[in-house]
Amino acid sequence: MDPDERDEPREPAGQRADRKRARITELGSLLALAASVLALSLSAYQARLMNEQTRLMQSQSRASVWPYVAIGYAINDEGERRGYTWQISNDGVGPARIETVTMTLDGKPVHHWRELFRALFGDADVPATFSQVYGRVLPPSTNRETTIDALHLIDMAQANAFFAAQGRIDMTICYCSVYDDCWIARKQNPAVQPAQRCEKSGEQFEEKL
Repeated sequence: MDPDERDEPREPAGQRADRKRARITELGSLLALAASVLALSLSAYQARLMNEQTRLMQSQSRASVWPYVAIGYAINDEGERRGYTWQISNDGVGPARIETVTMTLDGKPVHHWRELFRALFGDADVPATFSQVYGRVLPPSTNRETTIDALHLIDMAQANAFFAAQGRIDMTICYCSVYDDCWIARKQNPAVQPAQRCEKSGEQFEEKL
């Protein structure tokens, strides 16, 4: 036997047991820490998943009441609808709250159909019917006809003259959904533009008929 090995003192059994318990305790602490980290990671993942599901549900809710306002016209030379009709329709699936309406002729604002008639027809009598657009809540056209005939010109000569002048006339409507998402529609433009909100000004068209 090597003298060095013979002289080396043996570790007491109690110390070995204490050291073993310390290692077990340390391992347990590491396992507990790992379990905590895993639980925290799972909680964060679940929270992110719930947020994504909430955003998806909100998007679906908004899509289910999405309004789509279109500005167009119809011209007929016979029948009950004879004449020129300026039409506002909601082709979406939810109501459109019309917040602002502006009209221009040659880039200059007009405030009433009669003002537009004077510019186009002078002092001539213009037989026509009107419906107010500003301030209306326009329901979707699903399963029913909800188009607003904002203007109907009865005389065919004036109807044709008005039709010929359409390129000089522009109408802009800013409208919002029930969730206060807003858009801007323009005459005979199939694309609407998102808007942060509808800015009201002193140039409202047909604020009062």
